[in-house]
Amino acid sequence: MVSVVRVAGVVLMAASVSGCFAFVTKEEGRELKAQIEEVKTLSAKNEVRAAELAKELDEQLKRLRTVVDEATKVVTRNSADVGLNVQKLQTDVAQLTGRIDDIQHAQDALTKQFQDYRAASDTKLEQLVNASPSAKNPPMPETPDALFAEGEKRIAAQQFTDARRLFEGFVNRYPQDPRASRAQYQIGEAYAGEKRYANAIGAYTKVVDNFPKSEVVPDAMYKNGLAFYSLKYCGDAKVYFQELLKRYPKTNWKKDATEQLKKLARDQKNKAVCAS
Repeated sequence: MVSVVRVAGVVLMAASVSGCFAFVTKEEGRELKAQIEEVKTLSAKNEVRAAELAKELDEQLKRLRTVVDEATKVVTRNSADVGLNVQKLQTDVAQLTGRIDDIQHAQDALTKQFQDYRAASDTKLEQLVNASPSAKNPPMPETPDALFAEGEKRIAAQQFTDARRLFEGFVNRYPQDPRASRAQYQIGEAYAGEKRYANAIGAYTKVVDNFPKSEVVPDAMYKNGLAFYSLKYCGDAKVYFQELLKRYPKTNWKKDATEQLKKLARDQKNKAVCAS
């Protein structure tokens, strides 16, 4: 897996330096196709394994809940008895309840880990496909103004895949341009438009990390909070909203972030809305 991604990274870097996507030979095209198929195969295998682990954890959770329910019934029936048996059952119930919580946390962590993996895998696969000679890429304007304008045109038309490629091309070609941070932010918006929130988080985070002084950092932080909320990671969402208000107390997102924190406070214990 590491070698495939490393090879893909070298191919992409070479392509970016030469003008985003350069001409490749038939042999290079065959190699790219083989790499794409290998990434797809590894992604499928990991998806199956993650599903199996999630199923195993879910079955353990169900079994433990059944035991807890039965133990609770026994405790209830014997609550009038005075003796060590009731006390022991109560202790067992408490221990089993703690075990259920541990398994639930493990299941949540597995889900998040798999979503992170899929986000990275999807992005790498998309980059490999874009580098393939058979990929039908949108025209790549030669000037920064034209390239940025074309990206904005595509995203306004909700042509998110094309918009993402154009903005990625802009960031790769013109990383020192004042609009590079906005282009990176728009990559996140394109992913969010497709409801690929894990990928969007990765793109928004690059704005915060790579362009810390940009005026769009507050936007990226707020959108990261929304993306985590959409993935049911309420703890992470809360951190982003709080940090946004702390760093930028006069941000235009102040009212919205405050409202989101109020919603999180209400939803925090609702497992249907907040997995963590």
